[in-house]
Amino acid sequence: MIRIGTLCYVDSTCLAEAPAKDAIGRIVEVVSAAYEAPDWRYLPGTYHDVAFEGWTFYCHASKLRPISDPGADVHDEVPEELDAPVRLTSIDS
Repeated sequence: MIRIGTLCYVDSTCLAEAPAKDAIGRIVEVVSAAYEAPDWRYLPGTYHDVAFEGWTFYCHASKLRPISDPGADVHDEVPEELDAPVRLTSIDS
């Protein structure tokens, strides 16, 4: 499980809208414990809130690659049909 404070690389297959798209392929810091998809608008699985350049975004765990804790387990059991690009979205208002 990824811990708060873990630095992660955001996988390049992640989709995002501005300003979250700037975090794709970059290093982010995990700032929340894991949580399940809150409703039907999210892909099923585990999410984390991540910080990047003063913004906070939510990101599907399958798109995070831990670098400061390489042994962290981030892989959900995601059905193959859902192993597609996942949107990285801002949660700042």
